[in-house]
Order: sequence, then C-alpha cells, then structure tokens
Amino acid sequence: MMVLTKDDIVNLIRSKTGMSLDEIEERIKEIMRREGIGEHAAALLLAEELGVSIEGEEEPLHIADLVPGMERVNIVARVLRKYPPREYVKKDGSKGLVASMVIYDSTGKTRLVLWDSQVSKYYNEINPGDVIKVIDPSVREGRNGVELHVNFRSRIILNPKDDPRVEELPPLEEVRSYNYRRVKIADLMGGEKFIELRGTIARLYRVTVYNACPQCRRKVDYDPATEKWICIEHGEVEPVKITVVDFGLDDGSGYIRVTLFGEDAADLLGADPEEIYQKQNELIEAGATPKEASRKLAEEEFYTVLGQEIVVRGNVVDDKFFGLILKAFGWDPVDYRRELGLIKSELKEALKKVDSELQG
Repeated sequence: MMVLTKDDIVNLIRSKTGMSLDEIEERIKEIMRREGIGEHAAALLLAEELGVSIEGEEEPLHIADLVPGMERVNIVARVLRKYPPREYVKKDGSKGLVASMVIYDSTGKTRLVLWDSQVSKYYNEINPGDVIKVIDPSVREGRNGVELHVNFRSRIILNPKDDPRVEELPPLEEVRSYNYRRVKIADLMGGEKFIELRGTIARLYRVTVYNACPQCRRKVDYDPATEKWICIEHGEVEPVKITVVDFGLDDGSGYIRVTLFGEDAADLLGADPEEIYQKQNELIEAGATPKEASRKLAEEEFYTVLGQEIVVRGNVVDDKFFGLILKAFGWDPVDYRRELGLIKSELKEALKKVDSELQG
C-alpha cells in the first residue's frame, strides 16, 4: 500500500472538496492544537472528517477474525457493557483519559478502548444494547485476548444502516447472564444461589493481585532454586495475575460484603492487574505487610469506586468471621432500561394478585 505524504493528502483534499490551500492548512493547524498530534496525522484526520477517502475500503470482518496487528478493518458489534472513564498518566507526565466497553457479535466478544479525545467524542453517545460500526481501529493484544483501540484515525458509527452483519447480532438479553433472581439484601438468609443484587458500593475493604495458575486459577508459589512458578496441581506454570476486590454493597434494605475476582474485579477498578500488582509490591517493599498493602490500595488508590451503583451476581455464603458474603461471578453498571422493565413486571404481578384477591 502506498503511503501518502502530508502534501499528497492536502492535494487530494483540494481536488475532492475545492477548499483553498490556506483553508486546509488552517484546519490542519486547528486539529493539531485540538488533538495534540503532528501535521501528517492531522491531515489524515481532516481527510476523514471531510469524508475524503485516501485509501481502499476497510475490510469488513467479525470479531473471531481479528488478529493483533491487523490494519484497516471494520467491525459491526453490539455494546454489552461500558465502564466509567478514568485518568492515566502519559509518558510526558500529563494526564489523559481512557474508557472501555465490551462489544460482541455473532462470533465472540472483545474490548473496545477509547483514548483521550475519543472518550469525549463517543463515550456519552454509546450505551449498552446499541449497535456500532468501528472503522479502522488499532487491533492489539490485550490482557484477555484481542482488543480494539480507537485512535484519531478511527471512526465509530452509531446504529449503522444497510450492513448485513447487523442482522446477525444476538439481542442483548440473550448474551447477558440474566438467569439470576433479583433479591433484596435484607431478605438474604445464606446459601442463596444465582441471585443478583442492585446496590451502591459503600466501602472498599481490600484490593490485591496474586500470581495464579492459568488452568485452575489457584495461587502459585515461586521457587527461587529453579526460578520457576509452581502450582500444586499442575506443576511448573507461567502465572497470570488475578485481581481480588472486597467491598461492601448497600441497597437501602441492608448491607453485605462482596468478593469479586479476576477480570471483573480489574474492570470494576478500571486498572490493569499488572499496574495494581506493581503498586502492591511498592507498598510491600516500603515495609507494609501484604494485608496492609491491600488495605492501602483500597483506601488510597481505588476509593473512586465508592458511590458507584452496580448490579452484582453470585452465590451467598455464611462466613464464620464476616457473616453473609456474596461470592460474585460478575457485575454490570445499572441498565435503567432494564430496571424499568423489572419494575413493570413487578407491577403486573402485583396487579394480578390484587385482581385475584378481589375476584376471590
């Protein structure tokens, strides 16, 4: 594929739009200031904004077709969930913004990551259940497989028309794990299985990351003699990082401690397990015990999750030290459209009961 220079792109824009050279250059400078990018990248973005095609069409693919390093692809998918934006520190010390979503099509799921200006451009316009077309993202290897990263050249189209892949997308209700019974915390007795709670994160007890066996997810030990990580069941392994979060959930009727593991825990915190692990080790090297480090991480690094309203799913156990605990399988931000549907269903059942009593 031929690589166009900045002047090539400018000439192409002039020929396609009739804009003057001065006008084009001024627009390029404006984009450079706005996006914090160079001339060539700004010229590419201007061409994209004006609808001027400078290369061949992006290849329409499915999520299962994606391989890290692919270029000029487009994916049609439905949004399964979205996570709150969070700040991060760039290499130059300045602060940036990143947000992510989980999207799916008929072949699988992947993470869609928005960076900096793309967060303000797209994040608030997209909600769970929406169909989106993602054009020319970066295809990267993430912590749980392939990810799509939206950069200045990428484009997202909400509810695309006339793309046959739209008809292939399963409805949100079929993909989400909603075979759970919604209950109030006050009604829990212990031993309940496959229940879901809606509440507010009222307290964060601990945040920790441990090295685990990639097969059984149990904690592994490091053998300094062989410089290998050893799993009791599977022997020598290459460990993966598992995040654990313990928090208190309040739904107005009561309060319960919740334990969340793995990718869902990392997603709730909005941080990569490697990042958390590094901060944890820094605290331990500074003299903190592992227990103190996990508490400090909760209190000083990830307190921003406090006050977040979520729906969390799992089984209830009765712990001899902490009382009732929800061992969570996963969580979602509150979907208010679904909540309205639940309320309508409850009202219908209540009206049926009233009618039955009146007729009786």
